[in-house]
Amino acid sequence: MKFDKPSQKSLTIFFLIFGIFIFFIILREYYYGNDLRVKSLLKEEYNLKVDSVYLNKEEHNFKYVAFSNGEKQSMNFGYEKNDSIVKKKGDSIEYIYRNGYVIKYNILDLLRDYKMKQ
Repeated sequence: MKFDKPSQKSLTIFFLIFGIFIFFIILREYYYGNDLRVKSLLKEEYNLKVDSVYLNKEEHNFKYVAFSNGEKQSMNFGYEKNDSIVKKKGDSIEYIYRNGYVIKYNILDLLRDYKMKQ
């Protein structure tokens, strides 16, 4: 494929700007990504009940959880059917109520494990 001079110049400028944009995204993620994820997790607040735990065939049989509000997500913790999950804003602990017991799960452990694998 051959381009004339003006088209070639336009394509070069486009890819240069696109490359600089991608470079800044990677740089920002490298330096500030973990802090942004921690802030995001601390802002979350929810009160959910587990409706079911199942293998999602569309996602290579990963375990998924279906919550009472209709939300479905991949399972990060060993949730069981009928578990009640509570997380308050500003707290990193998820409280899981199961058969009269309370299980405390620090969701920031996910980020620590992820960071250590890198």
